Amino acid sequence: MVYIAAAFALLGLARLPAVLAHARVNSPPIRTPGNDHLQKCGQPSFTTLDLDATGHIEEQEPVNAGCELTLCRGMLFSDQPASNVQTVKASQAMEMGIDCTIPHGGPANVSLIDTTVGGAGAFIGSFLKTFDDFCPTTGPTPADQTKLQYTLPNATTIGNKCQKAGDCVVQLFWATPDLSQNYYYCVDVVMAAAAPKAIASTRRKIVKAKPTVAQAPKVVVKPTVNSTPATIAVQPAVQPTVIAQVAVPAVPKKKAHHMASAISKFATTTSVGRASGTALAARGTTAKQNAGRRRARILWF
Repeated sequence: MVYIAAAFALLGLARLPAVLAHARVNSPPIRTPGNDHLQKCGQPSFTTLDLDATGHIEEQEPVNAGCELTLCRGMLFSDQPASNVQTVKASQAMEMGIDCTIPHGGPANVSLIDTTVGGAGAFIGSFLKTFDDFCPTTGPTPADQTKLQYTLPNATTIGNKCQKAGDCVVQLFWATPDLSQNYYYCVDVVMAAAAPKAIASTRRKIVKAKPTVAQAPKVVVKPTVNSTPATIAVQPAVQPTVIAQVAVPAVPKKKAHHMASAISKFATTTSVGRASGTALAARGTTAKQNAGRRRARILWF
């Protein structure tokens, strides 16, 4: 019984480093192994991680071809519960709770990794936090290593990455050169959906205009010379009088002869009368002229 108890004690000591781990991430939750990891990386890796998910990758070997230990120790997003995914925003301040269970120093860094490119992934921007001596072997653990604070890259740096859960992780990498051990801890993050942009109202504000009295422009009228030619009154042309011809009934020859003789006498008498009247008028004029001459002579003398 003593030997059996000693054997179990030795077995417990052998597993002690794995149980105690080296650095444990207390919050937020990190990736853990599952059935997909078993199929991808093989039994040895799965068994090691099942005992201690915070150990170094070197103790997981050998692994199957295609198992990427340098990205989250080969642990896959498909094995993680949806509640483990952290919804974040660009430039957000973050904090990771660390417990340095077995301090042994060495450099460390925190970075945002794009897991969609394959292999070990790709850095999005630069390191978010760096340490020259993480979990040091001497003295107390610094406060900024137990409450590790960092800020995510800005929106310009992130671009359209990390829009889908499983595409990006915040990864803490810690190396111990003296022991040739490398540690990877991954937290799944996804960018919060951008808030829809407010649509500017297309309604125009109606402004009631005050009634105004339109003032007529002042017009200066310059005197102008009437260049319109004078209107000449034109008397209407006198239309010639047309004497209507009256049909005279035919007269018998004897009566016509007597009528012609009578008309001839009438014409002669009329002509003599006109001539006598003309002569009398001429005489009157001559008498007046002679009287005027006599008066002129009397005045002269």
